[in-house]
Amino acid sequence: MNETAARQVLLVRAVESADSARTLLSETDRQHAARAATELARWAASERGEAASAELFVERRAELLAGKLAEREPRLAQAVEAFAWRPWIGVLLPLAALVLGAFVQQVGDRQHINVLAFPLLSIIVWNVVVYAALALHLVAGTRGGARRSSRLRRAVVNSARRGGSRLRGAAGASFAAFMDEWSRASAGLLMARGGRVLHLAAACIALGAIAGMYVRGLVFEYRAGWESTFLDATQVHAILSILLAPAARALAMPFPGVNEIAAIQWPASGGESAARWIHWYALTVAALVVGPRLVLAVTARWREQRLSQRFPVGLDEPYFRRLLGGFAVHPVRLRVVPYSYTVDEAGVRGLETVAKGILGDNAELALRPPVAFGAEASSTAGIDAADRTTALSVALFTLAATPEHENHGAFLENLRRALAPRLIALVDEAPYRRRLGDAPAAGERLAERRGAWSAFGTAHGVTVAFADLSAPDVARLERDLQPLLAAGR
Repeated sequence: MNETAARQVLLVRAVESADSARTLLSETDRQHAARAATELARWAASERGEAASAELFVERRAELLAGKLAEREPRLAQAVEAFAWRPWIGVLLPLAALVLGAFVQQVGDRQHINVLAFPLLSIIVWNVVVYAALALHLVAGTRGGARRSSRLRRAVVNSARRGGSRLRGAAGASFAAFMDEWSRASAGLLMARGGRVLHLAAACIALGAIAGMYVRGLVFEYRAGWESTFLDATQVHAILSILLAPAARALAMPFPGVNEIAAIQWPASGGESAARWIHWYALTVAALVVGPRLVLAVTARWREQRLSQRFPVGLDEPYFRRLLGGFAVHPVRLRVVPYSYTVDEAGVRGLETVAKGILGDNAELALRPPVAFGAEASSTAGIDAADRTTALSVALFTLAATPEHENHGAFLENLRRALAPRLIALVDEAPYRRRLGDAPAAGERLAERRGAWSAFGTAHGVTVAFADLSAPDVARLERDLQPLLAAGR
């Protein structure tokens, strides 16, 4: 999705996450937007003869809900829109840099040019320092980039919080959540965009300085010379030949020798016409500053366009999985196979909550009859491993039991061979918690039993998650299962 769509998606996500009371977007608003977005996405797909796109559904839904937010909470919409990129910034700053460069020579003597303290030399030195810093950051790699992104993110968030300080209640919480997520997701784009503008501005400063120097050279006679407390003519010649001799050769102009350099030393000499020095410096600046900066600006522009048109929003996160549960062409099911354990009514409700929490609001629970202790070989009987409607299979155990590789392990291995990689082991803590009650060592015994089941899952290569199915913590399950769920999308 592009930058604009991503901003709307992340705004709606922030509102739906922060506004638990649903004061900004009602349940009716959300359901209507989902239905309308489904129709729009499928209609657009049929027009192109393609399968309906989950990304387009998310975009259309966010667009509809963002419109509702703009009507009901215009200050929130304005605060979010304030952080949209203004293209005129990318034009105005380089133009200002061009004008600044054109007047940079006004700081010095209009009649004399010190070839050792030429303003263009300062531009060259500064840009060489910048190139060295960029090279160091490139060598530092990902960690250096992450630190810069983190600093930029903090600056954006702090600025946003000051700008959104007038927002209160659900709107304020939603805006804070949005900026936290937006600053993280857009850091790469902001760095590319800022780099493009700054590189272009640096090139414009140099171009302005060159143009201003030539224009003023038409009406003023510049005399070139040098003076130094510490350097003699030989040393000055060595420095200038390294810097300017390549430009002199490119222009087929002889570079002055040591004696000629000594002859233009102030105050003993009145210097010489600065024309050839201006040509040499202009070509050197063009080669060392203008050219590289334009290349860097073009590279940054390419990165900016790529990130702007393909904004990094991962649809594998729990929030989007819940949204997409109702958009799926086929119903999504959570298959649960208990082992030597009969799930009570509260446990069934807990499993239904888990299914909807990690697979989407329209997810269904497919609870199979429990496999009896000793009947491990029949654990896959009647299971269609190729069923496309089953998004995840669960081997359900109780924490009240101690894992045994001969029995529990055989049951799990049979399921793993048939259903991997979309298989997890879920251990219900509710029966064991009831058995322990308020015993003084209950916490330690729970931790000890969890450790045994975790080691058991590791030994069999299956992810193990824990939940009290009488009151499941879906958020914790989402965090525990995130790598597996993300890999399966």
